[in-house]
Order: sequence, then C-alpha cells, then structure tokens
Amino acid sequence: MEILKICAVGIVTAFCVLILKEHKSDMALIVAIAGGCIILLMLVEYISGIFSTLRGLMEKAGLDSSIFKMLVKIIGIGYIVDFSAGIIEDSGSKSLSEKVVLGGKIIIMAMSLPILVKLFELIQSIL
Repeated sequence: MEILKICAVGIVTAFCVLILKEHKSDMALIVAIAGGCIILLMLVEYISGIFSTLRGLMEKAGLDSSIFKMLVKIIGIGYIVDFSAGIIEDSGSKSLSEKVVLGGKIIIMAMSLPILVKLFELIQSIL
C-alpha cells in the first residue's frame, strides 16, 4: 500500500530530524525538506490522475479550458502555500508561516473571482 510507504518516509524523516536537531540543526531542516519532497514525488501519479479526471469532467460539462487552467493553478497554490508554511513553521517562524498562508488565501480568492463571474453568467443564461 502506497500510504504505508508515505508514512514510513515521514516517520523516518521525522526521526532523522530529531536526531540531527541536537547536533546539526541546519542539516535537520534540509533533511525535513528532502523528506517532504520525496513524499510529494511519491504522489505524482495520484496528482496526475486527479487532474486527468478534472479535465474530463470539464470537457463533458463543456466548460472553457481557461477555467481548468485557473482551477489547476488555484489547487497548486494551495498545496505550495501549505508545504511552504509547514517548512517555515518547522524552522521556528510561526508568525511568518501564518503570513504566507494569508497571502496564499488572498491570491486564491483573487484567482477564483473570474470563475465566480463565469458561474453567475452561466446561471443567468439558464434563467
């Protein structure tokens, strides 16, 4: 099962980080980032499957491909912000981490507005 591999990498990485924090704290952060990247690489197949399914749904619904591109960007921003905020928080800057999350939320909201406009236009055309 893939989830067991992911959990194993996470546990081993966390254990290594705990050991390294005492002796080489700068290396501990690098190991944590590397472990996170390995986990993300393990998920590439699932992520591509999700996007394929979303693309198929958008085509069946007859929606413009620009909406799909915006949706992919919004999802990507969410994951990048979450991953980055976690790293920043692990390095000891919780307040900076919260600012990154706030920035991501604002950017996601701004990028979502064209989708909301198209949704309202679609609803108007139906009515």
